Amino acid sequence: MNPRRGAPRPARKRKERRGSSLPSSPLVAFCNELPHATQDVKWGHDLVFSIGGKMFAAFDLADSRRFSFKTTPDEFAVLTSLKGVSPAPYAARFHWVAIDDPRALGLSDVKARLRASYDLVAANLPLKHRKTLGLAKPGSEEGRASGKRARRPPTAAK
Repeated sequence: MNPRRGAPRPARKRKERRGSSLPSSPLVAFCNELPHATQDVKWGHDLVFSIGGKMFAAFDLADSRRFSFKTTPDEFAVLTSLKGVSPAPYAARFHWVAIDDPRALGLSDVKARLRASYDLVAANLPLKHRKTLGLAKPGSEEGRASGKRARRPPTAAK
């Protein structure tokens, strides 16, 4: 009998990362204050903020001065041309930028861009989910005049 088969594996010890506690920075606090924003630690080293289950910002747990967020295609091109800002690894195709140097943008500019990221992600949530969160405009059906599907006119028989 193979001694490896059927025997339970020993539990692996997780290495504690230095600085793995949740960062306290004005930007993390700002993201926490956004309505319906949730936070979660993903991939073991990123503090991620989401709205409706969709991510809008991520902070490095080891150094909260390094973070990324979603932006529009036009702003992506402008931001990535700045020193200290680069396309976010694995997410650049979705127009995420990584801020590597906190001096690349001013605090108020970063807050405005984080809010724009939040709004961009929230606007792309399904209408039903936005209504649940109270983010849809009252009475708006977004494309539907009466709330019902438009009927096709009858076709003439040959």
